[in-house]
Amino acid sequence: MPQPSDLLRKVSEYLSPEERKLVVVFGSSAIALHGVQLGRDVNDLDLFVSEATFAQIAARFPVKTKPGGDEEVSYINPCEDVEILKSFPGVTFENVVTHAFPTLTSGGFLVGALDDVKRWKAAQGREKDFNDIKAIDRHVQP
Repeated sequence: MPQPSDLLRKVSEYLSPEERKLVVVFGSSAIALHGVQLGRDVNDLDLFVSEATFAQIAARFPVKTKPGGDEEVSYINPCEDVEILKSFPGVTFENVVTHAFPTLTSGGFLVGALDDVKRWKAAQGREKDFNDIKAIDRHVQP
C-alpha cells in the first residue's frame, strides 16, 4: 500500500518544479506527514492548489468531478491515488499556504498545518474526520 511520501515521489513526475512549489499537501496525508498516528492506513494524496495553479495543471490533465456535500467538486487526477483540488470546505488556499511548511518526509512539498487540516475536517463533519481530529489533539497534547 503506498504511503504519502511514496505518492509525493510519484506525483513529482507529473508536476514541474515550479508547480511543486505552489502545492500544499492536505487532508489525511498531511496529518500522517506530521507524524500523527491515525490508526488507519493513508493511501491517497490530496493536494491543495490555487485557482491559477489548478487552471495551469488542468491544461495538461482532464478535470473530473465528484460529489462534495451540496455541490460537485472539481479535481485533477494526474496519477493513481492522487487528487489535486482547488477548494476544501472550511479553509481557503490563501490562508492554508501561509501556514504550510515542508516536513522531513514531504520531499520538499509544503504540508498543511494541523490547525488548518482540523478546520477542514470539522467542516466535513464525517465520523472519520472527527476521529482524525481526536488523533491530532492526542498528538499535539499528549
